[in-house]
Amino acid sequence: LALPAEKRKEVEQLRKQLAKLGTDFETNIANAKRPVVFTKAELEGMPEDFLSKPGIKTGDDAYTVLANVTWQFNAVEENAKNEATRKKLYIARETLAKEKNVSLLNQMLTLRNKIALRLGYKSWDDFQTEPRMAKTGAAAQKYIDDLVAGIEPKFAAELSELQKMKQLDVQPSGGGTFAAPRINVWDWRYYQNQLKKQKFAVDTEALRSFFPFQKVLDGMFAIYQRIFGLKFERIAVPYKWIDDLQLWAVSDATSGEPLGLFYLDMFPRDGKFNHFAEFEIIGGKLLPDGKYQRPTVTLLCNFPPATADKPSLLSHSEVETLFHEFGHVLHTITTHAKYARFAGTHVPTDFVEAPSQMLQNWVWDKSVLDSFAADYRDPSKKIPGETIQKMKDAKLATAGVFYRRQFAFASLDLAMHGPHAENAPYDCVAISNPILEKVFLPIDPSTTFVSYFGHLNGYDAGYYGYAWADAIAADMATVFESAPEGYFDQQAGVRLRNEIYAMGDSRDVNESIEKFLGRKQSVQPFLKKIGIGGASAPAAPSLESK
Repeated sequence: LALPAEKRKEVEQLRKQLAKLGTDFETNIANAKRPVVFTKAELEGMPEDFLSKPGIKTGDDAYTVLANVTWQFNAVEENAKNEATRKKLYIARETLAKEKNVSLLNQMLTLRNKIALRLGYKSWDDFQTEPRMAKTGAAAQKYIDDLVAGIEPKFAAELSELQKMKQLDVQPSGGGTFAAPRINVWDWRYYQNQLKKQKFAVDTEALRSFFPFQKVLDGMFAIYQRIFGLKFERIAVPYKWIDDLQLWAVSDATSGEPLGLFYLDMFPRDGKFNHFAEFEIIGGKLLPDGKYQRPTVTLLCNFPPATADKPSLLSHSEVETLFHEFGHVLHTITTHAKYARFAGTHVPTDFVEAPSQMLQNWVWDKSVLDSFAADYRDPSKKIPGETIQKMKDAKLATAGVFYRRQFAFASLDLAMHGPHAENAPYDCVAISNPILEKVFLPIDPSTTFVSYFGHLNGYDAGYYGYAWADAIAADMATVFESAPEGYFDQQAGVRLRNEIYAMGDSRDVNESIEKFLGRKQSVQPFLKKIGIGGASAPAAPSLESK
């Protein structure tokens, strides 16, 4: 797009301001801390293992939970019987960085809108989606809207079941006539966990004993080395920013060709990025002398640390996250793209999650789990097949709530970045909170979810990409599911490495996907996965760009 020099200079200035605000937004999230003190009675239902974690017990009858530490927050939301406890911690978390980031985000939205308008677009989401698979903000919104409508019957049925469980807590005797209690946003994790225990006999906390961190890491490495034809070797770290930092070299198992390096920074600490992510430090590219610059990346995680008498024990969900995030590591490191701009994960944002989301399927397969998951107290004990089936059943039974939450995040992101009069002020909370309630669950009006939603700097007008990519991931997983060796199939793994990972965005990703699949794309595997497939399913939302 050829811009007059004056307008180009204005856009550059706006971009600089936006970059500064984005850095401040992320810094405020990283620095936000919110300790919440509870009594043991208020934490009824919490496992003793949680209460004995370092730093939790801070007095005779005082237990300090950090709302900003994800694993602590999730543990309380899933297990604490007291609704007031869950609500208190939820409000503490959903108001993190509120004082600083609400106004910052409003300024960021204003700048993004100005940039888009100066460049001739109707909105920031149109500007952002043009080079992606969706092509327009309207196409992205239609895709999400179709999924919201399609999953509504399943979502409503799941909520009804959770409401029945809450009714028994509110009115244990069952006498009298009461309206079904609301499931609020601070309730769903707890009642889903109870549902898994009661209906599916899945105790997520008890399953942790099968996932000691080191065994999981070693097992994942063994699987990925096998299917992708790779070799991982731990090497000395020249510079450590944390004592337990690890550095690994990756090479091709057959030729010995060096492919790249990855750091592992696995446990939480003050001031650290508080979720799970892969960050590129050096990207791959062909150098002028004909040599290839091999990538270096960091994998940042926040797993529960070991205690005096137990190793770090992961939940099944955390194992799934590890398999996912390491997929980004592989995507970055195995690139062969000529230019850094198109190397590794530098692909359309609505595709970038697909290869990693596909790898989450591995941790739902018994043969895969049997290769590394064993009770740390008695390694001869594996997860029973019927337990894994119950976990799958429980996952499907809660897919409506899970995906409606994802669709709510995608919708509020697109709404904040849609068409907006240039000089009209923004109120990010007034835009986003009603969408959270409409698409997902009732919230507390004092909360400002978006002030702590780090994806709004980097995935802005792009969060819909998780659902978009999930459809592609479900389709791609069928290649392994039908392969002779299933999730251990080397031929399928090498094809994924060559056709998807190595190519990056150096060719149209639709072509890469279809070369890997050996056919046209289909959204049907995704609809089946989330429980809305079959003859009664709504018209499939399209992944074709308009």
